Amino acid sequence: MSLSLLATSTVPSSSLLNVNPLRSNTKNRSTVRVGKKVAYTSCEQKQSNEGDSHTIDRRNVLLGLGGLYGASATIGSQGKIAMGAPVAPPDLSKCQLATDAANGEQVYCCPPYSSADIKPFVPPNDGILRKRKPAHKLNRKEIEDFKRGIQLMKELPETDPWSYYQQATIHCTYCNGAFDQVGFEDVLLQIHGSWLFTPWHRYYIYFWEKILGKLLKDPTFAIPYWSWDTPEGMYMPGMYLDRNSPLYDDNRNHNHFTALMDYDFTWGAPNPTPEQEEEVKIRNLKKIHNMFTETIGAPSLFLGGPLSAGQVPQDIAGALENQHGLPHQWTGPEAIPRHDMGNFYTAARDTMFFGHHANVDRLWDIYSDLRGNKVEFDNPDWLDASFIFYDENRQVVNCKVRDCLITENLGYTYTTERHAWKDIKRTYKKLQRGKKRSAGEGLSLIPVSEFGSAPRALNSTIRVLVPRPKVSRSTDEKEEFSEVVVVEGIKFGHGESTKFDVYIAKPIEGLVGPDLGELAGSFVRVTHTHHKKDKVETTSKIELGVTNLLDDIEAEASDSLVVSLVPQHGDVTIGGVRIDLFASDI
Repeated sequence: MSLSLLATSTVPSSSLLNVNPLRSNTKNRSTVRVGKKVAYTSCEQKQSNEGDSHTIDRRNVLLGLGGLYGASATIGSQGKIAMGAPVAPPDLSKCQLATDAANGEQVYCCPPYSSADIKPFVPPNDGILRKRKPAHKLNRKEIEDFKRGIQLMKELPETDPWSYYQQATIHCTYCNGAFDQVGFEDVLLQIHGSWLFTPWHRYYIYFWEKILGKLLKDPTFAIPYWSWDTPEGMYMPGMYLDRNSPLYDDNRNHNHFTALMDYDFTWGAPNPTPEQEEEVKIRNLKKIHNMFTETIGAPSLFLGGPLSAGQVPQDIAGALENQHGLPHQWTGPEAIPRHDMGNFYTAARDTMFFGHHANVDRLWDIYSDLRGNKVEFDNPDWLDASFIFYDENRQVVNCKVRDCLITENLGYTYTTERHAWKDIKRTYKKLQRGKKRSAGEGLSLIPVSEFGSAPRALNSTIRVLVPRPKVSRSTDEKEEFSEVVVVEGIKFGHGESTKFDVYIAKPIEGLVGPDLGELAGSFVRVTHTHHKKDKVETTSKIELGVTNLLDDIEAEASDSLVVSLVPQHGDVTIGGVRIDLFASDI
């Protein structure tokens, strides 16, 4: 359908009475045991029979969903919230100037149409299953096909919704304030910092891939993914670095072109030396391991907190979105305004953005497999949340979250790759023991106090003593409820790129040594306009599962923990730190 034929229409309303297949048994997976009670299905085994046991003790997997545990526990971000209504697509006739949060400039990010005959999205039924491969494993022909597709997209007129410019602008539209939520003036339509993050981006790269396939006249075409969660993928893929290629973007951190990505990266830090690379890879893989094992029973810890219609975005990103911010910051230039990858306004102008987000999508697919394909949020505010996209048939379509929960139903899958993070725990422990021996004995201990009631500026490391809701929990209790460190009331300059790390240590009679302990996770925000700063004031929060971590540091019998907040970049204020128990949903 050409733009001239687009006519004004309303978006079809959702109905809770519609057939809801959710994650029906459409994947060809084999069941793998996870301890004594629960099995999960392996995404490696769904495509191969390599004989890997994939055995993970259930104690090291199950964690909470937000619920009550006696009188001590509180409701987490994914607790039983009041039913509202699902977030709806925008009113195309009411697009407004967006904001480049790096410099406050008003920017135009509206679609090249202000009305449309919107049809409900119908998943493909052509029998084709596209297979996405790691970028560093593409052969010469696959690279040339990809380059040709990008070149064809770049040659289209900028007003064409299929054009490279318009496709890149979509990210600004939904991340930098081009639309308010329908019916809620001054509440931006924002797809970051909540459970909308993964499904929206899944649809975004899905249609980008389908449009490229249409331009190439190849319905089997599949985009590559940047496998930065694997040791061999922790570098910028070489095919993006050819200056004569349409895949190249000069607005990157040139100092990282051939460097190993260190997840502990902060601006100005030196690249790992060859002697340091093996240790960096181990630490990186341990972070991926924690991301999965500390969140399996608690989808909000992995995917983010809830967002319903009319709700001001509260910015409760899950572990996956926080992790995804690191490659954004690492790839983009350090200098403000950090165009392209380091700023959501321009991030999708770099073709590597789509390889990055294909990997984010793959990690969600792995997470779903590890949960036995159980739907993450059986809540209509999530399942019936919907977005609009311009598809490969030049039709504007209304896409519901419930229709994108299985990649195979969308006609694509990912190649079988070894999960290097899965067996990293023993190697990491060995590395840590060596570090502690080299640090020596007799380190001085200092007292540490509770956070207090007043907000604190994070301009240097903050170390606080935080009481636990329950100590010496049994294995069954750990399976049913996970322990979660909550850092809340987080404030930083609106739109600023920000990062700080959260470490956990075991206190010794109210004292603590200089060792920060184990990394529980990182708070990472990439430059973007999250809400209307002149209309609302909001704070951020990070929720980090630590059940397995406490076993690692032998702190289960401690009645409190030492939580250390370590600033990396950005001006941050912290409102408080507490520990909750979240109930598991599996």
